[in-house]
Amino acid sequence: MKRCRVVLCCAMLGLCTALLTGCWDREYLKDLNLAYSAGFDLTKDHKIKETVELIIPPKTEQSATTNEIHSAVGLSTRGASNILRARVRGNMRVIKNSVQLIGRSLAEEGIKAPMDVNFRDPKNPSSDVRLIVTENDASEIIGRKKVGELQIGEFLSQKISSLEKMSLFYPPETVNTVFRSLTDPGQDFALPYIGVQGSEIVAKGVALFHDQSYSGSLGKDQSIMLVLMKGKSGGNARFTKTVNLDTTKPIRGSISYNVGNKKRKREFHVSVTRNGDVHVTLSLKLQAVIEEFTGPQLLDDNAVKRVNRELSSIMTQEAREVVRELQQANCDIFGVGRQLIAYHPKLWKRIDWNKEYRNVQFHTQVHVSIIDTGVIQ
Repeated sequence: MKRCRVVLCCAMLGLCTALLTGCWDREYLKDLNLAYSAGFDLTKDHKIKETVELIIPPKTEQSATTNEIHSAVGLSTRGASNILRARVRGNMRVIKNSVQLIGRSLAEEGIKAPMDVNFRDPKNPSSDVRLIVTENDASEIIGRKKVGELQIGEFLSQKISSLEKMSLFYPPETVNTVFRSLTDPGQDFALPYIGVQGSEIVAKGVALFHDQSYSGSLGKDQSIMLVLMKGKSGGNARFTKTVNLDTTKPIRGSISYNVGNKKRKREFHVSVTRNGDVHVTLSLKLQAVIEEFTGPQLLDDNAVKRVNRELSSIMTQEAREVVRELQQANCDIFGVGRQLIAYHPKLWKRIDWNKEYRNVQFHTQVHVSIIDTGVIQ
């Protein structure tokens, strides 16, 4: 009896092993074309144009990888993708895709419908793919193929990573984070905004979104200020301003300083008056490190105090200008609506936030304190 049980167990184990052995849908790397970057544009007849950069594996150990640029136009994102897959040789996979570019004309129409298939397809990576808005067509940038010695996808990935560390945009916005933002009625988002200037691909700032559509933009210094106003920093946040060093004489100098790598304090509070007016208090306390100063005199203690006051005034005005641009673009990037949903639900249900956000009264203040002048003494 015992022997029969042993035989039965061995037979079942052998059967399970035979049924579970391996996976038959294998794909060899040499047979794949990996898409490292992709771009989406809206054509004049309102179709979707998809452009991809494919990395072609080297044929020999001594040769390097090459890239090819392919485009296709379809009635939808999936339609364009299907046409594209039928054109390229080998199997096209996006598992190495690191950036997706969206032309501004498509972003103005709304990104939810054309990008939905990319958000939801489990075969598409989403957690680490950066979304970027381009000033003109995305195909124009990807079509450059290479920048210096770098292939275009690798260049864009490195450039965005570098700009994130400079706090031009931070935290990173990926396919995954944008998809979550599109389902949140109480908060909008912003994406990196790049363009072509001569022979170079340059950062323009950030593209602002209301709901799912591009609604405006901020310049580079304004973009860094926006990151700080969100209470974030990518590691560095550098500014260069002109300040007055004497109250009696017109002595002015340029000062470069970094407020991104030191402690900062942010106060953000949403309140509602009895008559339903929404007020937002947003204040920042920043610690600055002086990196360069071109004034004719040394920065002694009295000069530092004057510079603190002037920088605080300058940055307060710039922060208020950022708020004006955000309200003009109807971009609730600070999540004021989310605070109303959580703490003032009756008011939220009663108002039309698409119209009322522009009427929110912001009270913005920035205080700058120089804590280190380095060798500038």
